[in-house]
Amino acid sequence: MAGRRLRVVWQAADTVEGLQQAYRREKNGMNRSRLHGLWLLRSGQTVGQVAQTLGVHYRTVQRWVRWYEAGGLTEVRLHRLGGRGQQPKLTAEQEAAVAAEVATGRFRTAAEVGLWITEQYGVTYRPGGLYALLGRLKCAPKVPRPVHAKADREVQAAWKRGA
Repeated sequence: MAGRRLRVVWQAADTVEGLQQAYRREKNGMNRSRLHGLWLLRSGQTVGQVAQTLGVHYRTVQRWVRWYEAGGLTEVRLHRLGGRGQQPKLTAEQEAAVAAEVATGRFRTAAEVGLWITEQYGVTYRPGGLYALLGRLKCAPKVPRPVHAKADREVQAAWKRGA
């Protein structure tokens, strides 16, 4: 694209080599692309060249530069596209209480946890949301497998030993 040349006010610490090292060390894929773009810009490429090299839109590279100028590499890394998501239904304290209650082992199913949450806090979860909550809280059912009433433990143990 033709137009006036982009002028970026680079921070003193963000040299070509510094940006290249930051790009190569970055683990997050989205941030890695952004740092790659900034490194290429700092190396002397135009916005159009960077956009074509990285396979992103011209305006996307301009957005990255705007973020950089607002707060440096920290600001570039902080941005997440797609919004922040839905507000949690429970507070952090309530979630901690749910995790503590699940840890006692009183629940056999996620549905029982959901009923307890509804009784305690008046909040209802759909099954998928409840599983996501339990996953975030690192709660897993710690319930032994059911044993049939006619099962003979001694016979089973002998069979396992190869008798």
